[in-house]
Amino acid sequence: MIDYLRGTLTDIRTESVILEVNGVGYELAVPDRYMASLPPAGEQMRFFTYLQVLDNEFKLYGFFSREEQSLFKTLLGVSGIGARGALNILGTMGPSQFYAAIASEDEKQLQKTPGIGKKTAQRLLFELKDKLPSDMIISAGTSEPGMIGQVLEALEVLGFSRNEVFPILRELKETGQLSQRVEDNVKLVLKRNAEKTNR
Repeated sequence: MIDYLRGTLTDIRTESVILEVNGVGYELAVPDRYMASLPPAGEQMRFFTYLQVLDNEFKLYGFFSREEQSLFKTLLGVSGIGARGALNILGTMGPSQFYAAIASEDEKQLQKTPGIGKKTAQRLLFELKDKLPSDMIISAGTSEPGMIGQVLEALEVLGFSRNEVFPILRELKETGQLSQRVEDNVKLVLKRNAEKTNR
């Protein structure tokens, strides 16, 4: 797989760019929102890439960051999205905004993407709610990502997996029950986990 390409930006087209690497011009399909921030032709650039192998062609997609590359791959795993739908999503919002929409179950935000209707937005929420990185989802919806990360790390030290405690932590965040103290939040998660185990 081609993980990234570094070279000279030689042409900017409607939905793609041409990046020349060692004398070879690669056409990369890129999100629409990139067009306004691309440097002029002749500048050196690096794109993180995804290679799609089709029946009759190979297609390369390019992204400014590894987070966007990773999100694109994740979106490809959602039924009915496809590469075009995934690119449209990244053309409308960045990873942090997308994670926030998933965390808050914001269908309207997702529907701002061309081609994403109510049913597709609901499918995205259903399939990705528990699949996206837990630390990214929580940090996208809180002003205290550092504290949240410390709570998760403390719980991991105690032997809990992130997947095990994330639903509890998310519920506490959404209901406004988290405090500003890491130790208090750890105790609260442990208490809730014990209550669920004893049911």
